[in-house]
Amino acid sequence: MEARLEIKLQQPNPLFTRWLERWLHEAEQRNRKSQHKLRQALQALRNYPLPLYSGRECAVLRGFGTTLCQLIDEELRQHRLLASQSKVKMTATAASSSVEYQEQVQQVVKVVQRKQKQQQLQKPKKLTKKAQQELAAAEERERVVHMAAGSYRIVLLVDTQETSGKNKRILDQTRSYLQTLNVEHEVRRLTVGDFLWIARDAAGNELVLPYIVERKRMDDLASSIRDGRFHEQKHRLHQCGLPHIIYLIEDYGDNEQLGLPLESLLQALVNSRVQSADIQVVRCDNHYRSMCYLSGVGAALQQLYVDAAKTLCSVDKAELAKAQADSCRGQEGLLKFRSLYEDSARNAQLTVREVFVQQLLQLHSLSLDRALAIVERYATPRLLLDAYAACQSETEARQLLAGLGCGPLQRPLGDKLSQCIHQFYTSEFKAS
Repeated sequence: MEARLEIKLQQPNPLFTRWLERWLHEAEQRNRKSQHKLRQALQALRNYPLPLYSGRECAVLRGFGTTLCQLIDEELRQHRLLASQSKVKMTATAASSSVEYQEQVQQVVKVVQRKQKQQQLQKPKKLTKKAQQELAAAEERERVVHMAAGSYRIVLLVDTQETSGKNKRILDQTRSYLQTLNVEHEVRRLTVGDFLWIARDAAGNELVLPYIVERKRMDDLASSIRDGRFHEQKHRLHQCGLPHIIYLIEDYGDNEQLGLPLESLLQALVNSRVQSADIQVVRCDNHYRSMCYLSGVGAALQQLYVDAAKTLCSVDKAELAKAQADSCRGQEGLLKFRSLYEDSARNAQLTVREVFVQQLLQLHSLSLDRALAIVERYATPRLLLDAYAACQSETEARQLLAGLGCGPLQRPLGDKLSQCIHQFYTSEFKAS
């Protein structure tokens, strides 16, 4: 808010004031009637805040008649004459008054600005709605949640994609089967996985149990392998922080016309199981059998946590592995659902390393283990390009990654993939 300033010079017209004081003193000594008018004019001149430059300008003030204004102009002419004789111009007086006036204005402005700045620092800033939401979210992430034994219940969360879609009749079977099996569940949008379990207390706090399920039908599995989603989803499941990943695979009729040979799909599942110790692959005959499996896992978690009277507490993603390893008997550290949701969102801010991994996964035949091996050696595309530039020849650059060990067995990446990656990152793409 702008402050209105009122600035007054202590003596904006010192020359005219001195003349009036002299004339008033003479009139009082001689007891003239003009002393009353002069006193009135002097008071008005003292109260006037701006500089005056002639007797004519003084006519706007009370007590300044025609005679007094002419007297001031005559005195002003004599003063200028004397000033010119001593090579001092009268304008210097006005300029001096103007400079003094400007200096006082600047001083007052600085004082007011300093006071306003102090008031703004003391007064708390009003946060925008978005800033308030971000602050509340940050406070919620920092808040530590404790759930005593017996104060919580286990709920299965189902992703909205599992209960809605183009073929709604089939997808609605998920909720119907779970209700038939008396499984306490809730449909909610999940940013990673299709099913997971949470512990919820009476206050509404939610902690995620360390198990997450990705359900895929055989035809969907074939489609995800063809378009690269399979490796990208595995990477995101690994990055979410939950230590137990379950791939729930459903047969699609007689598993014919899947788009890929059945043997290739089974091999991909076996590779996932062998290459990643935290991935478990479960195969079911149909959708109902899948829901029965989820019901059984929920019952097992009920025994592990609720019946065993475990105490739960929230931990950060970075501390989750240590909390799982060091968890004492009867207490376990878990992630908050809100933290998992935000950290696993597709539009979450990714590091250069994570973007590099996702970029590599788009190349044909480049699995997650191979991409991670490359990123472990060269954390960013810039480092990889620098390594190519440091090679002595084109042949050496093409074979740079051929001997890189990948996966638990440390199998070499191979010449073909090494050449493919080199071509991808060193070729210039020109728009047609």
